[in-house]
Amino acid sequence: MLKGIQTLHPSVEKRATPLQLTQLGQVTTRQEDAAAAARSRGDRAAELRHLRDRALLLLGFWRGFRGDELTRLQVNHLRLVPGEGMTCFLPHSKSDRRHAGTTYKVPALSRWCPVAATMTWVAATALHEGPLFRAVNQWGGIAAPLHPNSLVHLLRRIFREAGLSSPDDYSGHSLRRGFAGWANANGWDVKALMEYVGWRDVHSAMRYLDGADPFARRRIEASLSPATPPLLALAAPAPDPVPTTAVEATVTLTRFNSRVRGLAKAHRLIEQICLQPHQAQRLNADGTRYRLAIAAVDEAAFEETIAMLLDEMHRIADNHQCFLAVALRDEAGGRHWD
Repeated sequence: MLKGIQTLHPSVEKRATPLQLTQLGQVTTRQEDAAAAARSRGDRAAELRHLRDRALLLLGFWRGFRGDELTRLQVNHLRLVPGEGMTCFLPHSKSDRRHAGTTYKVPALSRWCPVAATMTWVAATALHEGPLFRAVNQWGGIAAPLHPNSLVHLLRRIFREAGLSSPDDYSGHSLRRGFAGWANANGWDVKALMEYVGWRDVHSAMRYLDGADPFARRRIEASLSPATPPLLALAAPAPDPVPTTAVEATVTLTRFNSRVRGLAKAHRLIEQICLQPHQAQRLNADGTRYRLAIAAVDEAAFEETIAMLLDEMHRIADNHQCFLAVALRDEAGGRHWD
């Protein structure tokens, strides 16, 4: 086994930019107008793409979904609740060992409504079952389901066309980060936010609450502690060790084209920013196989960590004009992610 990765000259890579509510409104209003314009000129393909993109953005933001969760949604698992909203059932993931799945409630809103946008997309495509979000071909036909790895490119294209600044700073986690920041700024306490999004530990929530108002994090942390110290200062018990899972990672980078010069830098950043925090050990000389130790307090936190790891790796690769092929495998349980 090769030595663990050492960072001699650490690099700082910006985390995914959260989408702000005003930006959500700007982008989705543009999508609505563009869909109407495409309909008037008989461009079926463009109309459907705009309707899909609008539904994806509004549902992803208001429900705090990750990109991989959006691509796993099924049409036949949506249920309308008149006057209230809609429920979305997500079947079990690879980290859900109970195979129970999760039902999420989506509110019907008076403005920028995720329920209305989703139902408009479903009605326009006449979908009755299968994946909710799919590609649209040049003739307006509904094609293959969207892959989680394609969302980075899709979101950046949407934001670029809507005129947002620095569209390349966004990723598949920008919608969840945006909702978490909005909820935090509007007085949601951490317990309410955790219950709504589905986080089971405070550390998962805090990953998304490091935006423009760092003092909000301090207020939340303070709310988790007793208001007054105990009269008798006793030694705090040592916390239970966080369990770790051994995961083998296979990572392959290729250039968009022969003129790209950022492959080596992308590889270095992925090692330093994505892999090193998980005690990465290189398993071969060319740096395509690694062993990671993923620490998580429970299965939900483990799945969140895996999703963020994959998202960040793809974002770095895309920022440096590289394609990324990555596969993660749980060495003991046989589960895999790509």
